[in-house]
Amino acid sequence: MDTIQPYLDYFSQNPAWAIAIVFLIAFGEALLIIGLFVPSTAVLVGAGMMVGTGHLGFWPVFAAAAFGCIAGDQLSYWAGRLYGERLKSLWPINLYPALISRGETFVQKHGGKSIAIGRFVPGVKAVVPGIAGMFGMGQIFFASVNISSGLVWSAAHLLPGILAGQMLSLAGDLSERLLIVLLILVVVLVGAGWLIRLGAIALIPWIERAQTRIHAWSLTRAENRWRQLGLILAPGNPRAISVIVFAAIAVTALLLFLQLAAGIVTGQTFANLDISVFKIMRAIRNAPADQIMVIITMLGDWPVMLALSAAMLVWLAWRRAWREAVALLAVIAITKLFAVAIKDWMQRPRPLELTGMTEAFSFPSGHATMSAVVFGVLAVLTSQSLGRWGRAIAFTLAFMTSIVIAYSRVYLGAHWLSDVLAGLLFGGVMTAAFGMAIEAAPPRSIKPLSLAAACVGVYLAAGSAYVASNYSAAALIYAPQNPLVHYSLKQWQAGAWASLPPRRIDLAGRPEEPFIAQWAGNTAAMSEALMGDGWTPSPAWTWKAAVPYLDPHADLAGLLPRPLLHEGLPAGLTFTKPIAGDSAQRLVIRIWKSDADVGAAPGIEPVHMVSITRDVLKRGFNLYAIPAASEATAAESAAAVAVLSRASKATVLAAAGKSAGDATALIHAGP
Repeated sequence: MDTIQPYLDYFSQNPAWAIAIVFLIAFGEALLIIGLFVPSTAVLVGAGMMVGTGHLGFWPVFAAAAFGCIAGDQLSYWAGRLYGERLKSLWPINLYPALISRGETFVQKHGGKSIAIGRFVPGVKAVVPGIAGMFGMGQIFFASVNISSGLVWSAAHLLPGILAGQMLSLAGDLSERLLIVLLILVVVLVGAGWLIRLGAIALIPWIERAQTRIHAWSLTRAENRWRQLGLILAPGNPRAISVIVFAAIAVTALLLFLQLAAGIVTGQTFANLDISVFKIMRAIRNAPADQIMVIITMLGDWPVMLALSAAMLVWLAWRRAWREAVALLAVIAITKLFAVAIKDWMQRPRPLELTGMTEAFSFPSGHATMSAVVFGVLAVLTSQSLGRWGRAIAFTLAFMTSIVIAYSRVYLGAHWLSDVLAGLLFGGVMTAAFGMAIEAAPPRSIKPLSLAAACVGVYLAAGSAYVASNYSAAALIYAPQNPLVHYSLKQWQAGAWASLPPRRIDLAGRPEEPFIAQWAGNTAAMSEALMGDGWTPSPAWTWKAAVPYLDPHADLAGLLPRPLLHEGLPAGLTFTKPIAGDSAQRLVIRIWKSDADVGAAPGIEPVHMVSITRDVLKRGFNLYAIPAASEATAAESAAAVAVLSRASKATVLAAAGKSAGDATALIHAGP
């Protein structure tokens, strides 16, 4: 949190720099060839999330993105008009003849529409404006299409992030820390996709040359097996490129995995990076993100992966694709056995000791490995009837799903970063091996699209049932670990009470309303005292609780209090009390368990912190109604403390002002 938060604060206070970055990214993305290497989507979606959460203004960001992409395309167009056919011989354009050829075909096929359509087509979008200029497209026509499509492109990249940011703001005081978690995930996902695209662009010329050479060499061999290989890799075989790509992935991923494993064994690789990433994730952990990440990690648990694997196996058996079924069984079995064997051999401890985990060791991540294999195999089978872009989408979705599951493992402290990287790499090896076997002799009559639909249905059903029945246990396993600090009553009265924050700390680290009391004892007595004074216990807040906020005519009584968090954690208990004569306001008491306990055995009691706020109903744009929290008055705080002090066996042991306006009492209700 301390590492990333300053950047958000800086861009909020200096929006000109953020706007300049958005402009440069959008401009670079539209330049000839250079656009291939610019990760525009990650930056623009991230900027949209900052707009949605109020860190940046919409119109400046939108204008920067639109003007940047329009100017970049215009410059590329002028280059094409100026150089004409010579453009193709200039560096670095001459390094990508296949891409230029595809761009020429694209422009010839779609004409003027190619400017608008090309913005959204990976690869060709980096050359279409230059080719349009080279072909002599009129300036006025180009400018009109360029401007209109640039506005649409900018909105399409910013709006998803803005909507996500708005959802975070609407959900309540989830603030920057959840935003940071999601921003990191977006950057990881889009960055990974960008690296894959970058690698593919660089590898295509090499693959085509290797294909030609291997085919020619195989024809000179007398052995039948080499001639068979030559037929498979013949330039006219549409599956040849896939076989070579899978082979390259398998060899590269295996070498990287072995290098990573060797580094872990010798203690030389990733040690500092692992620790740094672990500390960053621990610092930004918060209750809403915990809920999301626990669900995601459960969707990668072995029972769910087993259900998805079984669905594929049953389908292949039903379609009598016995070779593919045997290959699937072999890949899943080898992967599971390998992951368990490596863990037992290396015995690398997890970042955190997670009670209830079936496996004590962490390298490689079983979740990352199995998800990469299972989703990768599904992508191989699904893509059999798809074209180039359809195959790219299938593998991208599989890869992104595996990365999301791997990210959840790092976030929850179940694995080091190197653990999940190793899992993804070995999963890539096994997926590529399966892909080579399938592409060399493609299966017939497996109806791949129907297989994909059936498997997605099974995965969603199995995942939903598994999460519904096991979420509580999983939440306990992955709960944040905060070691307790013990004090005697004498130590507490002598000043140890001041070790707890005097005010609630929100997710951005800012102090909010004061804690009016520190309660040491059974919370049942506290609840009884509050309910006797007219306070009503509020159900635990969940994401479903945000749905009524979307009713602009809702009454305050029908809305749960917003989920104010203290140091990333939700209140354990929440109580509300109406204010007489004012239906648009109410008082809210929230109780958090601290990391301290007080007393001597057997009377040791955990210390809870109590805050009180005043909720005011606010309606906006005839779209929503949300309870906005503000500090309660001194009289309301004093009245609440008095109620707690009257609880059974409760005794006020200390009272002191920690800062102006704070009145904190330690109320002991122990035996």
